[in-house]
Amino acid sequence: MERYLASVVLAIICTSFTSSFVPICICLLGLIAFMKKSKIILLFIFVYLLCCCFLFFVEKSNISSWKATEFNGSCQIINDLKVDGDSFQAVVRCNKEKIQLTYKINSEKEQQNLTKLRYGQFISLSGNLETPPINRNQNQFNYQTYLKHQNINFILQANSLYITEHFDPSPLMRMQNIRLTIIKYLSNNISPIVSPYFLALITGENNGFSPEMYEAYQQMGVVHLLAISGLHVNLLIGAIYFLLLKFGMTRERAIIFLLVFLPFYAILTGANPPVIRAATMTALLLLSEKYSTKFSAFSVICLSFILFFILQPYVIYEVGFQLSYAVSFGIILSSRQILTKQQNPFAKSFAISLISTMMSSVVMMYHFYSFSWAGIFFNLLYVPIFTVIILPSCFVVFFISLIFPAFLNMPESLLIFIIQLMEKITNIFAQIPYQTIVTGRPNTLILILMILTILLLFYRWQKNKFPLGLLFCFCALCYIASFNFSGKVSFIDIGQGDSILIQLPNNAGNYLIDTGGQLPFEKENWAKKRKPFTIGGSTLTPVLKSKGINSLDKVIITHSDADHMEGLDDLQKNIIIKELVFAKGADTKAIMKDTLAVMPEVKRTIILAGAKWQVDKNKFECLYPVKAGEGSNNDSIVIKATLDNKIWLFTGDLEAEGEKAILDKGIKADILKVGHHGSKTSTSIEFIQKVKPSLAVISCGVKNRFGHPHEVTLNTLEEANVKILRTDLQGEIIYTFGQGFETTLK
Repeated sequence: MERYLASVVLAIICTSFTSSFVPICICLLGLIAFMKKSKIILLFIFVYLLCCCFLFFVEKSNISSWKATEFNGSCQIINDLKVDGDSFQAVVRCNKEKIQLTYKINSEKEQQNLTKLRYGQFISLSGNLETPPINRNQNQFNYQTYLKHQNINFILQANSLYITEHFDPSPLMRMQNIRLTIIKYLSNNISPIVSPYFLALITGENNGFSPEMYEAYQQMGVVHLLAISGLHVNLLIGAIYFLLLKFGMTRERAIIFLLVFLPFYAILTGANPPVIRAATMTALLLLSEKYSTKFSAFSVICLSFILFFILQPYVIYEVGFQLSYAVSFGIILSSRQILTKQQNPFAKSFAISLISTMMSSVVMMYHFYSFSWAGIFFNLLYVPIFTVIILPSCFVVFFISLIFPAFLNMPESLLIFIIQLMEKITNIFAQIPYQTIVTGRPNTLILILMILTILLLFYRWQKNKFPLGLLFCFCALCYIASFNFSGKVSFIDIGQGDSILIQLPNNAGNYLIDTGGQLPFEKENWAKKRKPFTIGGSTLTPVLKSKGINSLDKVIITHSDADHMEGLDDLQKNIIIKELVFAKGADTKAIMKDTLAVMPEVKRTIILAGAKWQVDKNKFECLYPVKAGEGSNNDSIVIKATLDNKIWLFTGDLEAEGEKAILDKGIKADILKVGHHGSKTSTSIEFIQKVKPSLAVISCGVKNRFGHPHEVTLNTLEEANVKILRTDLQGEIIYTFGQGFETTLK
């Protein structure tokens, strides 16, 4: 029975792969099944084809009756209600269809009114329905696909919002409102030092943590403890079951109570995939006990997986679902032989931690481009602390605050002391370097090889001692996933700004020209978001990690304008910078001074015209400036590079005055990075006649307020028969050595 269930689960998993490589493998398996007459393989192929058809019909039915147009009407708030600074978001229902609502709050009073909203409330809106944006850089988060998997096809950008008197919540919404009430109670009545842990471990809300603290846990590989997982559910259900029996309830009635309680608990904790998985598995095990049907843990997890997929087909694409089931499958399968061999409790805990890390690593690499090997060791310390001390203490203090609020002070103070001590230790541990392995996003072939290596490793581990050779093979695949065999030049889409990544072949060097950025706008305290969007942290760092980059040999800042270097501060927090290069005089500007002050350990190289370096056949030469400047546009560093036997000219924000200064130099090039985002003050006719590029790249933001690129510049390039590529129209632009250009947006 287990073999057939495993075959069905494997077939469903295979449908989540979009690469054409998978159907080819399925066809080969079909040939083998036909020749060998294998029932297991035939079942696998049948279920795979059935699931593909199922997903096809689900996709075809996921269409909208709306169009991108102006909107005026009434909607009901049904899910994901969030107020963050001056941002209000919610999923609303309009004419029986879900829409993602976003609204910019205008005042602190309006913010306070919006925090009182509940699910089931009707609101009157006017604004614009827009198609959700897709990823503009390769391998990045695709918001349009994410929303589509929630059966949402449009974003409503509201200009005005009015709260009506109509309030009609469904039973499900009433449960969600109870959760909102608990969240509000914990936020207002528990010390802010520990309330984030209460919110995370009791309600499943993890937005209470400071970004710095959350990132520290994330880096150490223990961030899963800050979310309600199967471990938390099992501990709670086990405790309730024990107490019910202790107080005289019969075993049968206790099971019925828990079966009724489980769905309510799942909703109260946010109904995320790990909770639903744990609740479903627990319910199936309770049912098997009630009806004296013996289901193995493996059969139960397979049945819950299949049921989950049937009810929510898109769930197979969710990170939480993939992580929860990957780790659970690994532990359940290993518990039969691997874990039973471990007599020492420490050895058993270490084995569980290693299995969990290995099973989750592939999912982490695909979605987050890295995984924490240090979590193998840190989990040995943090899992007992959370399961034995933090989690029970949070529930105890919570119930004391409800029933005996006068006695809250002492237990809360003790918990504050424990958590503050733990956070101090966490901040020390988080400073340990190289805790994460950055792999980039592995291609389908590497992913499949990694999965097969992990499965083979566990199989051999069951039979003999731990197979170190297979562990080395897995590490080698991680290295290959991050290795850049062919050189690349990537014009990263960071909005209105510049950031160009040069990857030399065979990992010979990674250079970044500018980091992008945005002008900071000071907001009132009420309007500040918990984690504001930044170019360096939110866009540039994920793009670099997706390419397998965790260090940069050189970061060249062409000049000291915010749209070329403001992202440097966040970048250096996440990526190792070996050398920072800038022009003489660029550090006279305040923005450069401030940035240099927070990265004193980074090597600095100040250059002027004449500076050169070479790696194999790849040459770099600084053509400009010839003297110290002030970090302005016409002080931009101009780099001439020979890459893949082509001449490249990177001009920063050089304007017409600066262009004249280098007309008498060897500036003829095949590819030109157009200066100053295509402004009419750059790219003069004389300059283009001298450079004679065959292709020009313009980096600028979508519908930017400066009107870049200017029509005059575009006409100049077109009249010179220069092909134009633009990040605002085509997203990230990537040149691969020996292959040519490709763009993210087709």
